[in-house]
Parts: sequence; structure tokens; C-alpha cells
Amino acid sequence: MPAPNLSPEDTDHPVTLTVRTLRLDESVDLLGHIPTDVSGAWLRHGQGIVALGTAWSVRTAGPHRFAAASSAFQALASRARVDDEVRTRTSGLIALGSFSYADTSERSSQLTVPRALLGVHDGESFLTVVGVDEEPVLPTSWRDLFPSTPVAPTTADALEVEADHTPDEYQSLVDEAVAEIRQGRAAKVVLSERTTVRSADRIRPAVLLARLARAYPSTWVYHLEDVIGASPEMLAQTEEGRVFSRVLAGTRPVADDGELDEVDRRAFRSDAKELSEHAFAVDSVVERLAGLAEDIEVSPEPFVLRLPGLEHLASDVSARLRNGVTSLDVASRLHPSAAVSGTPREVADEIIARLEPHDRGGYAAPVGWMDGRGDGQWAIALRMAHLSDDRSVTLQAGGGLVAASDPVSEHAEVLAKCRPMLRALRGEPHEEPPELS
Repeated sequence: MPAPNLSPEDTDHPVTLTVRTLRLDESVDLLGHIPTDVSGAWLRHGQGIVALGTAWSVRTAGPHRFAAASSAFQALASRARVDDEVRTRTSGLIALGSFSYADTSERSSQLTVPRALLGVHDGESFLTVVGVDEEPVLPTSWRDLFPSTPVAPTTADALEVEADHTPDEYQSLVDEAVAEIRQGRAAKVVLSERTTVRSADRIRPAVLLARLARAYPSTWVYHLEDVIGASPEMLAQTEEGRVFSRVLAGTRPVADDGELDEVDRRAFRSDAKELSEHAFAVDSVVERLAGLAEDIEVSPEPFVLRLPGLEHLASDVSARLRNGVTSLDVASRLHPSAAVSGTPREVADEIIARLEPHDRGGYAAPVGWMDGRGDGQWAIALRMAHLSDDRSVTLQAGGGLVAASDPVSEHAEVLAKCRPMLRALRGEPHEEPPELS
């Protein structure tokens, strides 16, 4: 197992963190207080955490990157001194994490404990500050650390958008993948496309986070280091001995942020191609939970999850965890699911590596947080962008292919999945529709 890439103080002298979480005696609009220099975020339905700075971090790579990061964090947690007067989800010692998709990725995976966190959970607002080998410094006011979210103008006329492939080129790649499926090499392959977006104005993560969180409140809006996005898919959520996973596979793009009419929706829910793709994804999650969890329950049938411009087939999976299993253990076992890779996984990943010209980096990989007890939430990094510099980002989106897939429809699906980030970059207002069961 490769050693974690630790900073010098971690290798020469294991640091001790002192963590203090204070209850705030006022209601905090979290989306209104994302600072310009935000270092991380995890947001849903106006709740979650926004982060500043780094008190501790670990970088890992290779096939054991999850285990190495988890081991380093658990050792840190065992030494930490935590004074948490709130004792709610995301208070106390929290590490934010972003992992890379492939074992061979040149991009490192990372777990980070921020210097400061502003959080809201179930109506309680709190501030967490962290000291390294000393007591943390408390601000006079939490607003000193977390001032108002900056406001940026719309940039619709200042964006240059360039995909890696022309429509014909991407559809040709879809044809190649489908040909391999029809030849029996795989049952499903998830192919993705990258799109580079350049802006004449500075791209501010704080602004993108606020826009995404307001436009897509039911998604998990995330940011750490070079990844930012609004994922509709929860890979592994653990709490009090239970694990939850939401599986999305099967998609219908909808024009102009509309919705399918009832006839089309019934056809979607009964479409053999979509149901086949969805079943592969659900089965992959259930099979990989074996050994980690018991009493596994699955939605009796897929339900429709509606987002602007897209409707998905979704299923929820829940189970009772075995003792000692952490959220990161589950995320590691489930990644990559058939929803983002394919079936069989090894063959699908080989086809993906051959047809996609670039390393996926943090795309379609676990992103989220874990506390000192091992509980946490890990979404799949979808509807996302890699932050390249302060004026360019790289969007990435994909779709699941089976033998019946149509290249033109698959290309339209990829374009639809890029819209959330493009609209956030442009500052276009819109509302998220409700879920349908």
C-alpha cells in the first residue's frame, strides 16, 4: 500500500487538532455567507457546511487511496481534542474529501480538515474552529470569517464553450462502445464528454456554489479544491449504523426545463432500454454491499427524479451496517458503480480508458465528508466542473450505453447534463421541479 502523501509536520510530528464547535444564537442564511476564499462546501436544502482554510490534509493515490486516507484521518481523530456544544450532524471534527475516479489517475485524492466551518443543520446554526497543536483562535463574530456571499454579474456573453469532440465525433465514439456491447464484451458502458468553458470575467467558486444551491436545492452541492458541482446521486450516506444509497440510471432530457407529459413519463418508466440500464446500476450497489451490510432494502420499483431539463429513473437502497464500517469504507466498495462505469466493471473501465482521451480526475468519483466516528455522506461527483484557473473550467458529463442506445439521443443527454454548470456560470435563474414518486 502506498504511503499517504502527508505534509512534513504530519510525518515528523503527528499533529493534534483542537476542535471547538459553538452554537450561534441566531438563524444563519448559509447560502448568503459563502466567502470569496471558500475552500470547501457541502450544501443541500439550504443546510450543510461551508469551509475556510486547511488545518490538516492527506493526499493519496493508487488502488488503496481510500484506505490510506481513512487510516490517516482515523489516526488524527484518535488524537483530536473536540469540544462540541452542538453535537449535531456535521459539527465537531469534519473532513471534506474528493477522490479520483481511476486507480491510475495522475490527480491525487484528498481528505481535508478545514480551519473553520460555518454550518446549519435542522435549524441549528454553528461555527467550528480548529487549532493545530494549540487552542483555536475564536473570532469576535462569525461574520468576520464568513462575510456575505459575493455577487457577480451574469456572463452569458463572455463565455467560450468548446467540447473535446464535434457531435459527429462523439456519436462515433458512442457507436464504438455500443458495438463492443453488441459483441458481448460488456452489458453496459458509461461514456463521458469534456467541455472547456472560458470566461472573460473571473470565475468565483463562492458565486457558483450559491447559484447551484439555490437552483438545485435537492441535489448535493459540493466543492473541494478543483471540483465543484451539484450531484443528484448519493453513493453512500451513513448514520447510526445505517447506510443509504440513491441510484440514478436511465435519463430523459426535456427541452426548456419543462417536464415529460404523463404519456411520455409512463413510456419512460416502462422503457426496456432504460429499465435494463437502471437494473445494472442497482444490482451493482446491492452486490457490493455484501460483507459490509445486512438487511438490504431496495425501492420496489424505480421512481422518477425530476431536475431542470432532465428526468431520471431512481432507486433508493438502504441497509444495516456491520460494526466498524465507515462511510468511506462503503464509498470505496461501491465506487465505481455501474451508474458511472458499466457492467462488468473491469471491462467497462477498460473500454472507457480507451475511448475517453483524458483521465476522468475527480469526475464520477466520491466527493463528500466524514466525521471522527466514520459517519458521513459521499455523493458521486456529477453535474460538475474541474476548476482549471480563475477564468476557465472543464465540464464533464456522460451517459450509460446499452445495446439499444442511440448515438444522437446519447449526445443530447450529455449536453443536457452540462446545463446546470453552464447556467451557474452564466447566472441564469431557474427553479428546480419537485421529485415524483
